[in-house]
Amino acid sequence: MAGSTRPLLAPVLLAATVVAVADLIDAIVVWVVIFQKSTVPRICQSIAGGLLGPDTFKGGNTTVVLGLVLHFTVALGWTLVFLFLLQRWPRLRAWTARTGSAVLVGLAYGAVVWLLMDSVVLPLSRARATPPTAPWFWIQLLTHPFVVGLPIALILGRAVNSTPVAAPGPVPRAIRGGS
Repeated sequence: MAGSTRPLLAPVLLAATVVAVADLIDAIVVWVVIFQKSTVPRICQSIAGGLLGPDTFKGGNTTVVLGLVLHFTVALGWTLVFLFLLQRWPRLRAWTARTGSAVLVGLAYGAVVWLLMDSVVLPLSRARATPPTAPWFWIQLLTHPFVVGLPIALILGRAVNSTPVAAPGPVPRAIRGGS
């Protein structure tokens, strides 16, 4: 299995990077540009707040960088979860082999990621979950399918479905009946 995973390192890192950048841009567009309620450094610090709590805003550039690292780590985590599912669920591999169904899978996965982030991951951290009554909850539920699920499903689906399956090795003589 290790040999079959190595060619997937580049697509996994690509998918995680695309997700981290797209999700951060989404937050910037919503909170800095549209609502004008935050700044880019504050958004990054709020990500670090999941680990540090409210003290994150006293950390300056250190917590900005920590937030960026944690943001990429979370994107990588969701990418690896999808890879795990792809490698163990043949039906998911089949769905992601075709672009149209990969898009649907990605959109569904992105919504599931947001729901799990808000209902499981955030409550386990020092950050606050977003109540379903808040506009941000619904904005995230609408954007995560596109900025998280879609890139993961398309990039990893293509990579996994184009990775050749290793051919079986030679049959030992004892099994062939030879001497």
